[in-house]
Amino acid sequence: MMKCFSFSFPKSIIEDNEKINFLKGIIVKYRKELPYLRHSLSVNQNQIKVKDEVIQYWKKKYKNEKQISNTLKKENNNLKQEIDKLTKTNARYQVSLFESGNFKSPSNNKDKKDKGGQIGHIDTNREQHEDYSTFERRRGYAKTCGKCHKPLRRVNATREKTLIDIVMNPETLKLILSSERQWCSTCKCEINVYHPQSLPFTEYGLNTFMMIMILRFKSHSSLKNITDIISISHGLHLSKSDISNILSQAKKYLQSHYEELIKEIRMGKIMYNDETGWLVNGNSAWLWIMANDKTTIYYAAESRGGGIMEEIYGTSKAYSMHDGLASYLKAVPKDKSLYCWAHVLRFTYEETFEAKKYSTEYYFRKKLVDIYHLKDKYPNFKKNELFSLIKAELGGLITQKSRLSSINKIQRRLFEQRDGLIRALVESPNGTNNLAERELRPMVINKRISFGSNTFSGMETTAILGSVIQTLSKHEENLLPTLKTYLQAGVKEKYSQYLHTGYFDSS
Repeated sequence: MMKCFSFSFPKSIIEDNEKINFLKGIIVKYRKELPYLRHSLSVNQNQIKVKDEVIQYWKKKYKNEKQISNTLKKENNNLKQEIDKLTKTNARYQVSLFESGNFKSPSNNKDKKDKGGQIGHIDTNREQHEDYSTFERRRGYAKTCGKCHKPLRRVNATREKTLIDIVMNPETLKLILSSERQWCSTCKCEINVYHPQSLPFTEYGLNTFMMIMILRFKSHSSLKNITDIISISHGLHLSKSDISNILSQAKKYLQSHYEELIKEIRMGKIMYNDETGWLVNGNSAWLWIMANDKTTIYYAAESRGGGIMEEIYGTSKAYSMHDGLASYLKAVPKDKSLYCWAHVLRFTYEETFEAKKYSTEYYFRKKLVDIYHLKDKYPNFKKNELFSLIKAELGGLITQKSRLSSINKIQRRLFEQRDGLIRALVESPNGTNNLAERELRPMVINKRISFGSNTFSGMETTAILGSVIQTLSKHEENLLPTLKTYLQAGVKEKYSQYLHTGYFDSS
């Protein structure tokens, strides 16, 4: 409801003329005040406008500051996660998981190792295995003294010293090979023999191919270093493109043997699987591995998806030792998956690295390590007995009630991987995937030296040749003759004219 205002004249004004004059006076007074009112109104309107602008400015600034604050909060959370990750990584470096699976800080290991070969490692002491009876003997003497030049007589007393050196031969075998155009009356075809060192469509011989492959995949040399080494030590001048072409040709000859190695691993009892990043012309790719004690296979792939592992595993019935990546779980049957204990124990330490001695986390971690050692503690147990024992011990850890988030995280992982962890201890020698990681290390070194491959075909070449060399490296004493046999077999398989054994005259 609007409020009404009434106007009345002063009581002293009665006459109409007086009233009119009174009203005129008021009008004159208002006319005088009107400019001031208009000015005040204008000032007030300007002040309101300025006030609105100030309000809008602070609203906008508040909005920007709020966005900045939210961004900083996100960055702060990311930094906290990164710090936590780096702290855990640093904690990982402070411990070592040896083949026995024993978690100990280096500072706690006060016992020093004895000099020489260690228990459980291959004896690499050459002197103990060298057959000195096969060495050529040469007896040296002087005819005159080097100082006074006085003649010296021969004596029976001697002092022996062993000398082992390599032969530097900067000379390249250069031949022009002529093959007689013979005729086989049975096969009704012309026979052209080829030199045992010769390979199709190239002037470079078998030894050159083998040396380049060894330098590339055994010594991890770059293409430039390979050209320098072969030029200095053998007097053969090659370019980097020559080296690349030779490796591409070798890939063709060893492709069938590479496929045979894949079949061998699939037919084995356990295959150890892992993967590492690769670069193809600067783009991301993945190099997978399937390995066992006798064979190592590298597999070039464009992704880390589950379909790749399905191709690798194929129709195999072997157990697959892996780290629990989803790609493995999709491709490998559940009852064939083995989970790596090294990853689980490392994860456990990362989650409890701040645990104080004799705390709940400390005892939980210690108990898990003790479970890992049960196989060594009871070596005479049958598989089913060991399986039941480990299952019961792990079940006790998993069902243990705790309010600590670190223990709850570990329990969830143990629950998800329990059967695979038990099978890993029962079926494999040490329950870890260390074999795959060791076999993958040469390719990681190769990647860091070469920065990957220029093409995917080049990556496949690296995978195939690297697999052959790494597999042969397990028996280094037969590496060269066996590699030569593989190359010759691959050539004969692709080119029938190389089936004929050739004999060459000396002139």
